[in-house]
Amino acid sequence: MEPCSSPPLLSLGTATTSLSPHPKPIPTPTNTRLAAYYWFLVPGDVFNDYASLADEINEWWWFYDGVLINTSPMGGTLIARGYINGNIPHTGFPLVNLYAHFTY
Repeated sequence: MEPCSSPPLLSLGTATTSLSPHPKPIPTPTNTRLAAYYWFLVPGDVFNDYASLADEINEWWWFYDGVLINTSPMGGTLIARGYINGNIPHTGFPLVNLYAHFTY
């Protein structure tokens, strides 16, 4: 038996990309800090604290005894606004709004 000497049916030619079994590693971010905001209560615009979004959600979850707290306005009641700076009057719009989803 002779080895097959016919040309391949599919030729990719000189491609600039290569298919490698080992993909390139994804670079890890150099800044791993959590963004923290100045939180103000609604209504009243009273300063509450300086914390990350996760910490603030956890705080309100405990305060309202397990009520769903998130950033989705659908069916929620606005309870707090997160600003990048603590200036009063505010020099910009809030970056994060927190809503409580009460179910009665």
